[in-house]
Amino acid sequence: MKRLSRLTSLALPGMFLFLLGACSSASHDMKKIKWILGKWESKTQEGTLYENWEKLDDSTYLGNAYSIVEGDTTFSEEARIMLRKGVIVYSVTVNNEETTDFELVNDEKEAVFENPDHDYPQRIIYMRNGKDSLYARIEGMVDDVLNKEEFRYVQSR
Repeated sequence: MKRLSRLTSLALPGMFLFLLGACSSASHDMKKIKWILGKWESKTQEGTLYENWEKLDDSTYLGNAYSIVEGDTTFSEEARIMLRKGVIVYSVTVNNEETTDFELVNDEKEAVFENPDHDYPQRIIYMRNGKDSLYARIEGMVDDVLNKEEFRYVQSR
């Protein structure tokens, strides 16, 4: 009996670590958000917004977005979605200024990235709508009011 309990006491921690590792990799698998990859565009009355995502390797997607209004680039950002220490992070640099990181908190039907300490936005949300359509939203509190901006993209050819 003593032998069985010693064997059990050695095996249980190993099983726990194995299951913990399996759970964390399943909930933070880059493949679950690979639908973001591609070239996207959104035409509005103000101009056209482009967003492009490509796979660098199994743990990094590179993205860039820019808007063109009357032939001028009015906005640009560089982004990465990467696996860092077991967590998927959306790291964005707007107009070549400071880089801000957002952690993936939901990857079921949409990819939700959060940084509650950032001024605006605190959340970046992507959702695939059909084969050729992508929806994105940024949102956050500004002066105790929820602000949000929505972007509807179609896949560009």
